[in-house]
Amino acid sequence: MNITTIKNHADVGNLNLAEISPEQLPRSTYHAILQSAKNFGDATAIEYILDGDCINPMQIPFAKKLIHRILMTFKGKSFANPHRKMSYKALAKNVTGLGNALHSLGITKTDVTSLVLPNFPETYVSLWAAEAAGIANPINPLLDESIMKEIMISANTKVIIALGPVPGSDIWQKVLAIKEHIPGLKAVISLFGDDIACSQNNKVPVYGFKKLLAAQNTQTANFTVPEQSDVCAYFHTGGTTGLPKLARHLHLNQLTNAGQVNLLSPVNAGDTMLVGLPIFHVNAAVATGIASVMKGCKILLASPSGFRGKNIIQNLLTLINNYDVAVMTAVPTVYGAMVEQITSQKITVPPLKMKFAICGAAPLSSDLQALFTKLTNTPLVEGYGSTEGSSVSTLMPVNPINTEASVGLPIPGITLKIADISEQGTLIKMCDAHDVGEIIITGNNVFPGYVEDAHNQGAWVVDENGQQYFRTGDLGKIDESGYVSLCGRQKELIIRGGHNIDPKMIEDAATSHPDVTLAAAVPRPDSYAGEVPVLYVTLSPNSTLNLDELTTYVGTHVPERAAIPKAIYIIDEIPLTAVGKIYKPELVCLEIKQTITEALNEHLNNKTVQINVFADKKLGIKANILVNEDELNVLQEQIKTLLTPYSFNYEVLAIKTKINEVA
Repeated sequence: MNITTIKNHADVGNLNLAEISPEQLPRSTYHAILQSAKNFGDATAIEYILDGDCINPMQIPFAKKLIHRILMTFKGKSFANPHRKMSYKALAKNVTGLGNALHSLGITKTDVTSLVLPNFPETYVSLWAAEAAGIANPINPLLDESIMKEIMISANTKVIIALGPVPGSDIWQKVLAIKEHIPGLKAVISLFGDDIACSQNNKVPVYGFKKLLAAQNTQTANFTVPEQSDVCAYFHTGGTTGLPKLARHLHLNQLTNAGQVNLLSPVNAGDTMLVGLPIFHVNAAVATGIASVMKGCKILLASPSGFRGKNIIQNLLTLINNYDVAVMTAVPTVYGAMVEQITSQKITVPPLKMKFAICGAAPLSSDLQALFTKLTNTPLVEGYGSTEGSSVSTLMPVNPINTEASVGLPIPGITLKIADISEQGTLIKMCDAHDVGEIIITGNNVFPGYVEDAHNQGAWVVDENGQQYFRTGDLGKIDESGYVSLCGRQKELIIRGGHNIDPKMIEDAATSHPDVTLAAAVPRPDSYAGEVPVLYVTLSPNSTLNLDELTTYVGTHVPERAAIPKAIYIIDEIPLTAVGKIYKPELVCLEIKQTITEALNEHLNNKTVQINVFADKKLGIKANILVNEDELNVLQEQIKTLLTPYSFNYEVLAIKTKINEVA
């Protein structure tokens, strides 16, 4: 029984949960890699392509191969290699060797190695070697250097592994700018780079990745091998000013979540898992990373930039078939782009070899889900999870029996409940079926807490039996069959293309201007990215600041490119609660209403539609689109088509009174 045959929560409970018990799981992620090397040997663990032009392993463009040969011959650099493979044996040797290198640089099991790397095979090697020798801290390489520095200081980083001086990348420049300002930093390892000896201006030595690894023992570990109870990773999950929020993962957390995913998955050893999400994200690190290794799958890394890589999306259907992809995981924007390509170019989709596709990291529109499945004849199932839950918490069966929009069933081995929690953070009661409350989780996949204890305050709730649950901050409900539905979120995050943006980062940038008195950053629905940030501000009474000046100021002070607001509104008053706090749901309602209005205005007569968007404490934000009763059947399908890319909750309703007669 797996995701293709499961129907309800009782079926999940009938799976062999002993397989994901601590006794049956490997001792650590490092032991999982060693075991897979023993089991799968020369089979391919990781296959890598440079970009979407490498559409077939036997048809790599000659120009790309030529550039690689020239760089290797004259520079000794392999970053332009268009196609590579790494066996399970080689993976284990590389992880062991790099773990030994980190140990030689002073890394012990409680020391942190920060990774600032795009998606290369060496990124997985670095992740698992850092977890083997100590604690890995994967960092988004697109972050501003000031945020990277704050993360590393909070993590107490001892070694950095970063992409070296490679054309088209500014990662190395960022690392050089901050490395001398990280207290306790002992070394930097440069992928595709060379050694740089210590000097007056270079107090932290730099080691070339390839040369350092070549000098190591790759057969046996010189470091103290980790156990399930040891911390293996710090994942950045929010907070960018003052005190970054770093989630601690135990080896047991990652191994359990990987085992939970594998228990549900119909994939077999040798099947190909397409990885296009960044490896600094828990999905690529755990659910499609170490889980694939434990299963004996082949990971196909689709370019250093993942799905953002050159021609990856354009050629994705071809890549899926030519590389025999069995499963892929992506965010809604990827599936939306595939649907847009198929429909706009009138592509005849060849029979795909994929068993199913998974969507996560951001809400999936039920219309987009149905359309993708119809056009590709491939089931698209949605999952829900969090960094704090190691990755996956729920997964939708391929043949579900849910009656409402849902993110699926809780995975085996997790306890997921809906709770009514007081404003003081205490549990009032566990909710009944269909009642809306906050989603709380516990289990061996759930992390032990954040690095900085300040972030743990209010993050947990305890039931009457003393069981501790993590508060996800998401609102939801569960039906009688166990299907979980999301009803909104309490935590203030803007999710752009699966990437979490902390609105406080934007608001702090705006309020640092002396004329800005209040600022509120909220999400605007976006047909491609899911959500984009927009900003509302109020100005001091005598301010002469204009919109262009403010836009320039905010754009230069927001420390992350993806967080720069798409629009800024200067308004007279920002809505406040009775106690004077900014009330963002009202602003979110405005953005949803504007998005619906713009989407419908191009195709429908504006006089025939009335849009009401409202926020409910329990149900979240919902839009009612009112149409004349005699036009319902025609307009309902048109509206559904126009709003397919969006994930907000809406309903098309008929009213008997003619809308254009309403005063």
